[in-house]
Amino acid sequence: MELDLVKYKYTQSWFINSEIRFNLLKFISLDKQHNILEIGCFEGLSSSCFSDNLLNHSKSTMDCVDPFIFSGTNEQITTLNVTSNTENTFRYNIKKSKSFNKITFHKLKSDDFFLNNTKKFNLIYIDGCHEPENIIRDMNSSFNFLEVNGIMWMDDYLGGNNRSCLKAMNIFLNNNIGKYQIIHKNYQLAIKKLYD
Repeated sequence: MELDLVKYKYTQSWFINSEIRFNLLKFISLDKQHNILEIGCFEGLSSSCFSDNLLNHSKSTMDCVDPFIFSGTNEQITTLNVTSNTENTFRYNIKKSKSFNKITFHKLKSDDFFLNNTKKFNLIYIDGCHEPENIIRDMNSSFNFLEVNGIMWMDDYLGGNNRSCLKAMNIFLNNNIGKYQIIHKNYQLAIKKLYD
């Protein structure tokens, strides 16, 4: 997927070489209606890339969920590299993106978002809290709101301390055998939902 790096601000370049950016279009069409959910947006490079490439259909939408918790807050779990300016960078970037008017931003923890969500999505990108219990909850909740044949793509499958992300994601995979097909498995993990 194309990403105009001159147009956007960023302090970290993780998404620039991410596997989803170079492999997603093997599995989805650019012109189809997409209802995208992104959990964990950081500076919005991924959000902007999805906006620039995947929201071409008039009815396409994207929901971005991130509480932007940083070390200056009183929250127990903070996000590495998130600062008091990260949210401003995210908002700047998505406003520069092609289909910014199709994006809804939810400044919430993912658990709180799912409590009131009623939408179904055909693409969910999970790059939120990397605590194992949060990973499992994000995957379970996301899978419940994923359409049949929809794609759920997880960052950092091989990341975390002592491969803690891999262990947590494998718990989800083992608990849902037969309900999904693995379509990508490397540093990132992606599955296609086979049935509810």
